[in-house]
Amino acid sequence: MMQTMNKTNMKTIKYILNSEAQTREAAKKFSKAISLPLIVGLTGDLGVGKTAFIRSFIKLYNKDERVKSPTFSLVEEYIYDKINIIHADLYRIKENEKYYLNLEDYQSKKSLILIEWINNDQKFMACSDIIIDINILDKKDQREIVFSGFSEQGKKIIKNIEDAFKK
Repeated sequence: MMQTMNKTNMKTIKYILNSEAQTREAAKKFSKAISLPLIVGLTGDLGVGKTAFIRSFIKLYNKDERVKSPTFSLVEEYIYDKINIIHADLYRIKENEKYYLNLEDYQSKKSLILIEWINNDQKFMACSDIIIDINILDKKDQREIVFSGFSEQGKKIIKNIEDAFKK
């Protein structure tokens, strides 16, 4: 089920977010743009808002859900009627560490796999449909969020996100 991304033929869009409320809105637009199954990697420095984006996304499916960072557990699962959200965090993974996580165990027709710190594992990075890179800009609360689609499905979703942000 995993495929390799083609970096030479990706589709990318960028947006500036000025508040946590705008981060929640970006997560909402992303949720309306996706199709399953999907593997999404998130990159960015500590504290940029990767977990905040994922938390906002998950709370769209259950506003009372307690969403915690899987930094120590590696994986948290959120199972709903129409979507299975797998939230992984590779922050603690060492460069040559192997067999700590098998994505295929989590893949199904309705799976959305969200992997923070995906750049710590080039194998997972290579099979991502979309990479979301979040960066802090000069203003403290301002973020740049970059959506890049690598697979054909990922590129279609980027187009859907672009359309959603125009509304």
